[in-house]
Amino acid sequence: MTDRIPHPNTGAAPYRHFTGLFVRSLLPALLVACLALFGSLPARALAADAPAPATTTGLSADQARQLISVLSDDAQRQKFLTTLQNLTQAAPQAKHASVIDLARENIALFGDRALQQLHILHQSIIDFGAIAPWVQALVHDPALQARVGHIALRVVIMLVCSYLLFFGVRIILRPLYRRISSMAKKHDHMVFQQEAEKLHKTRAEATEAATDTARTAATHNEQTKEEAAATQASLEDSLRHQGALTQLMLCLRRAPYTLACALLELITICTFPLIALLMGVLDPAPSTEAAHAIWSISWLIGIGLGVWTLVLRIFLAPQTPWLRLSILRDSSSTFIFRYFRQIGVILAWGFSLLAMLHAMAMPMAVSSGLQKLLLLAVHLFLAVMIIRSRKRVQHACQHIGAANRRLQSIMALVSGSWWIVALFFDFALWLVWAADIDGGYQLILQIFVRTLVALVAVRIVSILAYGGLERFMRALDSWNLNEETLFRIRRYYPAATTVIRLVMAVLTILALALAWGAPVYILLGHDTLGPRIFQAALTILVALVIGILAWEVANVTIEHHIRRLGEQDSRDVQIRIARLQTLTPMFRILFLLVLAVIIGLTVLSQLGIDTGPLIASASIFGVALGFGSQKLVQDFISGIFLLLENALTVGDSVTLNGTYGVIERLSLRSVHVRANDGSMNIFSFSSLSQVTNYNRDFSRAMILATVDIDSDTDQVAAILVEIGKEMRNEEAYRDLILADFDLWGVSAIGTSSVSVKGVYPTTNAGRWTVEWEFNRRMKKRFEQAGIQYPRDVVDIQGPALEHFINSRGVPDTTTGQNKA
Repeated sequence: MTDRIPHPNTGAAPYRHFTGLFVRSLLPALLVACLALFGSLPARALAADAPAPATTTGLSADQARQLISVLSDDAQRQKFLTTLQNLTQAAPQAKHASVIDLARENIALFGDRALQQLHILHQSIIDFGAIAPWVQALVHDPALQARVGHIALRVVIMLVCSYLLFFGVRIILRPLYRRISSMAKKHDHMVFQQEAEKLHKTRAEATEAATDTARTAATHNEQTKEEAAATQASLEDSLRHQGALTQLMLCLRRAPYTLACALLELITICTFPLIALLMGVLDPAPSTEAAHAIWSISWLIGIGLGVWTLVLRIFLAPQTPWLRLSILRDSSSTFIFRYFRQIGVILAWGFSLLAMLHAMAMPMAVSSGLQKLLLLAVHLFLAVMIIRSRKRVQHACQHIGAANRRLQSIMALVSGSWWIVALFFDFALWLVWAADIDGGYQLILQIFVRTLVALVAVRIVSILAYGGLERFMRALDSWNLNEETLFRIRRYYPAATTVIRLVMAVLTILALALAWGAPVYILLGHDTLGPRIFQAALTILVALVIGILAWEVANVTIEHHIRRLGEQDSRDVQIRIARLQTLTPMFRILFLLVLAVIIGLTVLSQLGIDTGPLIASASIFGVALGFGSQKLVQDFISGIFLLLENALTVGDSVTLNGTYGVIERLSLRSVHVRANDGSMNIFSFSSLSQVTNYNRDFSRAMILATVDIDSDTDQVAAILVEIGKEMRNEEAYRDLILADFDLWGVSAIGTSSVSVKGVYPTTNAGRWTVEWEFNRRMKKRFEQAGIQYPRDVVDIQGPALEHFINSRGVPDTTTGQNKA
């Protein structure tokens, strides 16, 4: 038979959180349980360790006369009253200790109490004070040395002879044992095959019957689908029950062979008392102590350990499953057999050693302490076994939960927490027995019941807390909030879950501490660490919540305002949006800095740290920093005013201190401008002496026609007006032109040229497009009309047109190269 590990039960997912909380909370609380049990140690142990109380007496005659003289004198009496008043005023001041001071005092008090309880435990359980005189007597007393040697020699002879005879008898009986085992294996295989065939036949018949039932129900409509499914489920339950019954009957059929093999094992076990009997008869110098040691070892190692191992082999048989009288799997049988056999070995050899030491005149106090240490080792071994069997028990519980949905939640809780309860009972039972606590077993039962009540109460509070949070999150959908606000609120759900988890962990520890009778009053009494920590934590939590609310409200308000402005299709609105988007990062940094300072000071004040010197030091540092960074402050203030005046915005085409480019970034103290050649120019706000912005309100396409002095200016003006009307009515330029062409007239007359000038009101984005197209058409019309240009070089437009040409990859008129 092989082990099959079932898949994890997915239905237990809702209960995993509480199981994890239970486990994480109980592990730190085990120390509290130990302290609770330490507090129940016998009063005689505490009385033995406590110093004798000092005798108290009344006032002497001289002291009484001195007190009368002080009270009789008005001046002395006034000084006495003043001293008492100062003491009463100093008492409340002492109560205002910081949380750190209270924590230090409580930790020291807790440590002193723990050390005191451990000292009492050491004295009441293990007292090796008498071992030194015994060792000294063993070294110097020849009679005791002879007694020890006499006993040790006989014990060694007994063990050697017993094991030689034991293995000799086993070798003699091994062929018969193997023959019986082989017969059992063949019989077991035959029975297993017969039962497997029967079970297979029964399943085939059940499947055929279920198919016929479903077919009949579909044809004659006599049964519904639910009835057919119920019939199939009942058949499957019967088959499962029949399989377990088959395994039980198989174990009963193994019994004759198993008992025959056990009888052979029992014969080998009898060799130990036989050797002890022979040694008692043949010993030339018998003694009561040696006989007691020999018979104790014979019964403990030979009979006790042998019978214990024999019983384990009968019911577990890890290497011979055909002799196993149980329905356990191979891996489970091997696991249980290994640990229980090791426990038997520890107990048998340990008590045998104690019996031999007792025969060697070991003091009773030392023997009692060693006995308690031996059982402590056994309990530690049991603890290891409990911890290593968690997965096996978890798989078994999941299998039970999958088979029965009603037990699914209970099995999920048991699979995650049973080992904690088992560890508690394991160590608590040893502690009660070792410390000889009066009513200790009743105390353990009471602690267990109160623990269950505490966990149920914490579970109810946990359900209410998590349920309230879930309901709040679901109720957000009905509040008609926008997606951005919902996203911001739901972003804090993991943090809220973490806070609830921490609170529930603390409540679980406190509930268990109260249930286990721990001295919680040390932490939760009046003017102690507990109330101060609760008050400080609550204040800090409220400050954080208020800060987060203020931060989120400010951000949501700004974003909602920007979103509302974005719904309006207006150029002024778009400028305001760009302005808000530019100022928002600076506002967030300043607001976050203010919140961080306020919350930080609140946290420090709640921890008991005086924030007055910190504020004074910060003020002095701020003044010194202001003197040392005047330029930085000037940049910051200048930038604030430039941004408030909407002088600069990211994306604007500007000329700053003679450098033309496009603004790519605005910081708290500088502006970053990308020039035409691709270089990044960074200007501090205080260094800006001249700011030219080409992206405000509207633009004008400057039209300048410079022709020969003999040309007809009226004809030139008519051509310009005609081109303006054409572009005004064309679809490609209609949205870029704001008004009709405005002819200014003759703007300049030279020796060989005359200039006619006009403007075209356009949008910021359409200025360069309209101006370039107008100049192109103007040149074509002048060529068609025969209007000549002067022979000198004409500069149509300044650096703004150069930027437009270069940005579109047009070759430079002077170099012929493509700047873009």
